[in-house]
Amino acid sequence: MKVDMQSGKFRLVAVLVVVALLVGTAPATRAAAQAICSPSHIVLPGENLFRIALANGTTWPILQQINNLPNPNLIRVGQVICLPGSVVVPPAPTPVPPPASTGLVLPPPGVFPSIDFNTRQAGPGDTIVITGVNFPTNETVDIFIAPVGSPYPTIASGSAVTAPDGTLNTRFTVPNDVGGVPLRGSPLSVLVRGRTTGYFGFNFFFNPRP
Repeated sequence: MKVDMQSGKFRLVAVLVVVALLVGTAPATRAAAQAICSPSHIVLPGENLFRIALANGTTWPILQQINNLPNPNLIRVGQVICLPGSVVVPPAPTPVPPPASTGLVLPPPGVFPSIDFNTRQAGPGDTIVITGVNFPTNETVDIFIAPVGSPYPTIASGSAVTAPDGTLNTRFTVPNDVGGVPLRGSPLSVLVRGRTTGYFGFNFFFNPRP
């Protein structure tokens, strides 16, 4: 009996290629779902921290510091790399359908909340005005603050309620500390997030007393 060795080799190579593709793409899918910062980069096959930094206008030591990487040479395919200016968002509550009786209405598909301030400079103890648009209507929102590049705390530093048209206008006093840790650094980032829906907007201002 004659065995077609070439055909056997071809089938073996094909199987190995399929397995490699499955193994290589699965981590990327998981990592993308776990992304908690924006902007960010998902590591592709053949990339290293140096190439990622070069492509994003920064340096690998900065990426190492932002992402708390013990060894900059050990990054894996599918890993989420936070880029400079990233905002690390705390886990949002699971979105729930708004009760009809509350008058809570979500923004149209593709429309996202945004916030702004009445000043571009403020420090601990200062009171600023936070305005916002495109939020869910009549919803309590929590206000978080942290230095840019640092994760937001799990406990809010303030709260407010959006208007029936989805706008926001509230006064917010910048705290001296967040979770018992003195609020230092510049710029400072503010996150406003719906307590029920998880819709959020963020922006930053400069701290003249870092």
